[in-house]
Amino acid sequence: MLRIEGKGRWVFVLAGVMVLAGAGVWALPWILIAPAELIRSDVILHLAIDPHSDADFYVAQLYKQGYARKIVCVSSQVACDVYPADDAARHVMALGVPREDVLTLHLPMVDCGVENVLRIVEYVQGQGWSSALLVVNPVGSRPGRRSTRRYFSQASVSTAVTYSPQDRQEFVHQWWRTHTKAQRMITVAMHAGLDLLYPECR
Repeated sequence: MLRIEGKGRWVFVLAGVMVLAGAGVWALPWILIAPAELIRSDVILHLAIDPHSDADFYVAQLYKQGYARKIVCVSSQVACDVYPADDAARHVMALGVPREDVLTLHLPMVDCGVENVLRIVEYVQGQGWSSALLVVNPVGSRPGRRSTRRYFSQASVSTAVTYSPQDRQEFVHQWWRTHTKAQRMITVAMHAGLDLLYPECR
């Protein structure tokens, strides 16, 4: 029987840890990206606001296909009185969605995303909607879907989580070669892991 002792044992353990870490990083798209869902709903909640995303086009397409009658562009502020949701709303309207069917929701900066999920749920309830289609960034859709579904269901609001197919393709095909994609993937993975440690963030 082969016996590994002393320094050889630690080298073996270190190599095993590195292999596992590498496999974990390689598997991040499958860990963080959930299968997309589509249901006809009262409202589309546009949460994937990013200048590098195809989400605005996707949201406008979903509206035109009759998946919802209203769109709410949702974001926190990025500077004093600057909310990306406002630009997204203008872009969606420029893509042919009627002005009266596009709303915006401004959120504060928070430590845990769940805090703003509760604000979104309250807003949806206030509008009298009972179903919502959430358009999100594909990265983080799996952990995000778990928490959002719980809070929306507690408010008797049915939900589905989807994203632009083009955005998903960007993050499953050689994502590690682009700094911004790799940065987002690692950051979301770290935040998802940290949130599990704090009950108020789950």
